[in-house]
Amino acid sequence: MTEIQKNGSPAPQEQEGNRGNDGKFLKGHSIGLDTRYKAGESGNLNGRRSAYTDLIREFSFIKVGEMERRQRIIGKLFELAESGNLKAIEFIVERLEGKALERQERIISTAPIQVLSIDD
Repeated sequence: MTEIQKNGSPAPQEQEGNRGNDGKFLKGHSIGLDTRYKAGESGNLNGRRSAYTDLIREFSFIKVGEMERRQRIIGKLFELAESGNLKAIEFIVERLEGKALERQERIISTAPIQVLSIDD
């Protein structure tokens, strides 16, 4: 039968192994040591990828004729750029040079702010 404390909650039971009476791990416990990352070892090397990323990557390396799909797509992209398609040109430039920084001009004025009051 479970004992009840003065506050109405069940009394803590004896814990075995690496846990204290409150259920928390004791200092210096050894649970999980074999699965922890070692010093100097990187974490999740692949990261979380979506299934679509994997599928696109897989299909892009499939050969269609003598060329892989990705080579055909890049070829088409350059054809569009050469024919004057601005979106294709922008895409290529951004991939090669990075996106252009957007500059904003800010004027700092020390003149007092004038508040208008409109009476009814």
